[in-house]
Amino acid sequence: MKDKIVKWIVRGFALMVMMLMVMPMAFAAYSDTKSVALKRQTGTPNLQIVTLKYEPFPVSPGEYMDLWLKIGNEGDGDITDLTFEIVPEFPFSIDTNEQAGRDYGLVLANSLVLAHYKVRVSEAAVEGDTYLKYRYRYVNSDMEWEEGLVKIRIQAREAVLDIQSVLSEPEMIAPGREAYVTIRIKNLASSVIRDVLFKLDLSMSTIAKNPSSLVPTAVLVDSYYNAIPLVPINSSTEKRIGYIKPGEEKEITYRLRAFADAESKTYKVPIRVTYQDEVGGNFTKDDVIGLMIGAVPDLDVFVSEDTVYSAKSNGDITVKLVNKGITDIKFLNVILKPSEKYDFISANMVYVGDLDSDDYETADFKLYVNKLDKGDKLNLPLHIEYQDSNGVDYAKDLSIELNAYSMKHRGLNGGSKAGLVVFIIILMAAGWYGYKRWEKGKKKKKPQESK
Repeated sequence: MKDKIVKWIVRGFALMVMMLMVMPMAFAAYSDTKSVALKRQTGTPNLQIVTLKYEPFPVSPGEYMDLWLKIGNEGDGDITDLTFEIVPEFPFSIDTNEQAGRDYGLVLANSLVLAHYKVRVSEAAVEGDTYLKYRYRYVNSDMEWEEGLVKIRIQAREAVLDIQSVLSEPEMIAPGREAYVTIRIKNLASSVIRDVLFKLDLSMSTIAKNPSSLVPTAVLVDSYYNAIPLVPINSSTEKRIGYIKPGEEKEITYRLRAFADAESKTYKVPIRVTYQDEVGGNFTKDDVIGLMIGAVPDLDVFVSEDTVYSAKSNGDITVKLVNKGITDIKFLNVILKPSEKYDFISANMVYVGDLDSDDYETADFKLYVNKLDKGDKLNLPLHIEYQDSNGVDYAKDLSIELNAYSMKHRGLNGGSKAGLVVFIIILMAAGWYGYKRWEKGKKKKKPQESK
């Protein structure tokens, strides 16, 4: 019996020595401890980690977020020597001035502490739900780490789908003619964009102010649905793209025909793009592109009338300008260039102004002709400037030639009239001469009669 008691005493003493040796090692790594490890616990602790919030929500790649965690002891026993630590792994990280591990010491029963961290999200983060790891330990957990996860939603502020360029071939669509319009779009987001629906709104339905609630009069229909004189050929106005990778560009091509009676000008065409980001968020982008309808002006210039009969004489010249094209001409200006063959009696520039399609105007010049070219011809160097209906500038130099026909050659009987004048002058001279001779003879007869 005595041996048995001694044996129990020795075992108890050895156990106490071992505990005294282990305790300093267990707590040597912790600072600011506020509990006593050998304190007898009453009740059972229950540690719960709850994510209060993080801002901004969702957090975008490349941004910082403020994370608040509630560390609560929901049991009826105290927690001693609590240490909490976040374990930031890609795509999460913290700055060097931010402490990942924190000692909270004693957490009383039915109480809580708050943990605030500033966490950075990598620019290369993939959109979607990602988990941030944390861990904790305390005396009651036998100083072993317990791990947990916080779910974080990563999402770009806006999945940006950008229109990079619009190319029309030809650049100016002639009325009644076709063109291929190619729109290049690019995914500027850091994640995939899916289910892209592209609508070229030639009827302006996306910007019409509730036309369905109005009486569909002819004026209303024309104001919305015929305002843009273009129609797609062999396709609809809607086109789809399954997905566009980050940084990738895609092209959408339309074959369009302009109405035959389309007015020449630049038209604003609404476009609407709808798509989804990688986490299912829906986006709508409204924009406008410009398409030009018109054609290169077809201007014909020639001399319609002139009174240049010969050299060393004055002459009037009328230049006729005919717009044979389908587009109107604006700011038409005609300049007759100087030449040694003539001098200007009038101004050498005539501003004509607007010249509608299938119409004409004239420009008049008055000259003194110094000399003519071989064959009684006169060369007129002209410089002409104008714009089309879309404001495109044009300028061209040309030379027109006129023949200095006499009045007789022009069928004006100028030769007969000149001869008649000469004949009358001769006749008057002869009459005057005859009258003088008669008068002289009469004077000679009077003296003889008096004798």
